[in-house]
Amino acid sequence: MEVSLTTYRKIGEVQEVMEGEFIDLKIEGAIATIVLSRPEKLNRLDTQSMKNLVATLQDLDGDWKISVVVITGKGKAFCAGADIREFEESGVLAQRRQAETFRGLCLALHRMRTPVVAKVNGIAIGGGMAMVSLAHLAVASLEARFGTPEINVGAFPSMVMSAILRSVPRKRALKMILMGEMVEAQEALEMGLVNAVVPSEELDGTTDSLAKRLASKSPSVMALGLDSIRLSSDLPYPHALEYLQEVNTLIRNTEDFREGSKAFVEKRQPLWKGL
Repeated sequence: MEVSLTTYRKIGEVQEVMEGEFIDLKIEGAIATIVLSRPEKLNRLDTQSMKNLVATLQDLDGDWKISVVVITGKGKAFCAGADIREFEESGVLAQRRQAETFRGLCLALHRMRTPVVAKVNGIAIGGGMAMVSLAHLAVASLEARFGTPEINVGAFPSMVMSAILRSVPRKRALKMILMGEMVEAQEALEMGLVNAVVPSEELDGTTDSLAKRLASKSPSVMALGLDSIRLSSDLPYPHALEYLQEVNTLIRNTEDFREGSKAFVEKRQPLWKGL
């Protein structure tokens, strides 16, 4: 992804702002914020924007200086799903490639070893719903609305539903998918799709507070922990226990575990090394 980089100082800290095609990236300390930047299209996902998003996620996940990734949208929407016009204007093979690109985005989010927080500032539809579902945590404004309206236009959220069914109770998910109705923020909270709902003026502060709390944890243990959650979730219970036994042993032999234990005994804040 080609971007222009501007670096400036704010309250004594270096903050990096990168503006690219469809994606803006802000890095402040250990927290990276990805902003979907097609406000005139309600941040709909076309092939290029998905490729840019995947590349950005992979770059951030490989950067040990980044402890948390926040995803949000510019303007009034979080993400209004796929850019339907692109699908209408392409043939079968091109549509298959587009679906493959979306699959790559879902897998990139699914495999993240860095905590991802969705800051849902507006509507999240289709692919936007998938991103909220695949984020590790999510905070929504009261104005946010969620849905999979594909059934209303003769389509079906086949790939999106895989993410939703892993995030919310089956009956609640099926009602959304089969009825194509929008869900208000409070209902999204009740079904477990998001972790918090706040007034729009509190969305930035609440998300920043959550991100900073996540960033205060050991990055190495967080990465190993998120990997273990992903890899053990679909294993039969005996196999999951066997695998997690090894993860437990690995974590207890990290420098950060020893530092955390020592800091607890000494009643001080730990100094993580990410090792």
